[in-house]
Amino acid sequence: MQNAQQKVQTTPTKAATIKATVAATMPTTLTQADMVAAANAAHGHGPLPTAYHGGNTPCLSKTQVPTVAANMVRAFLAKYPGATVKATGVATTWGSRGKPGGKRATIVAAILAGGSLAKIVAIAKANGASFAGLADVVAAGWQGVVTFSHK
Repeated sequence: MQNAQQKVQTTPTKAATIKATVAATMPTTLTQADMVAAANAAHGHGPLPTAYHGGNTPCLSKTQVPTVAANMVRAFLAKYPGATVKATGVATTWGSRGKPGGKRATIVAAILAGGSLAKIVAIAKANGASFAGLADVVAAGWQGVVTFSHK
């Protein structure tokens, strides 16, 4: 009986196994293509060339960003606390909402300025961004506005 209890205690949970696998396979650069591929795989659609969202998973902060993309950014930040954000130069209307000087504009300005991912998340969190401060950062990555890098 004691051996059975010890085995249960030492066997990792499915969530712990997934977390360890994600951490081990996390690339040093996280791009829109990486997030789209993971989201498509999670939806069972394979490597589709465009971003897919069919309402099959909960969305992040009323955007069309699957939670899987948010979890990738969260795992990336956990593995690489010194990660940076770099604007990609992709033309988009992302971040065009919000009053000048308001909370949304402050978050968007921090993201577009780039730099330390941890610093940007802290600014976003202080200005009320959901998903522990990651919502807008993830949306920017998902839409190709920024790339996350550990290099």
